[in-house]
Amino acid sequence: MLVLFQLLVVLFALFAILSVLSKKKEGLLGFKGTIFWILFWVGIGVVAVWPNTIQNLADRFGIGRGVDLAFYISIALLFFLIFKMNVKIEGLKRDLSRLTREDSLRDLDK
Repeated sequence: MLVLFQLLVVLFALFAILSVLSKKKEGLLGFKGTIFWILFWVGIGVVAVWPNTIQNLADRFGIGRGVDLAFYISIALLFFLIFKMNVKIEGLKRDLSRLTREDSLRDLDK
């Protein structure tokens, strides 16, 4: 059963990497984002194929279980991504306000 799970995770990771490369090609993803997501999915594949790697890494950091380390990393990653999305949304709101203001002023001049 574990082999089936490992195969499915590796196939999904490969699909995700192909999707990342497709988004990069379409210009929807930058260089840093592409590298980040490729490394992320490669890491998922490595952990699926060699589950002891996460336990060995947890031991080096003094964390009892590999699952705990994966959970901590996941939570930190999610908060980082939420932060980045928040910054992006605030920038878009600022740009939209500026454009709306400029458009309104242009209409007044007419």
